[in-house]
Amino acid sequence: MAAKKAAQAFKLGDRVTVEYFPHWRGKIVELRGPLAPGGMQVYGVRIRQKPKSFYVELREDQLILIPEGERSSSRKKSDGS
Repeated sequence: MAAKKAAQAFKLGDRVTVEYFPHWRGKIVELRGPLAPGGMQVYGVRIRQKPKSFYVELREDQLILIPEGERSSSRKKSDGS
């Protein structure tokens, strides 16, 4: 019998970076479900880039969670503090 995986690795609103494009940082805006081969979860991610942000759908193994501490430090830098 196959072992069951954890239900979802990421939640709506989680900040992530893309594994092979580390300069792409975004936010999970949609949980698409187990649509990838082998029932792997697919997530809709809004990537903020200049001049326009864009939407992309990625498998869970292509995403890396940005730790909460790293998120708050990047906000402080952008505030000019």
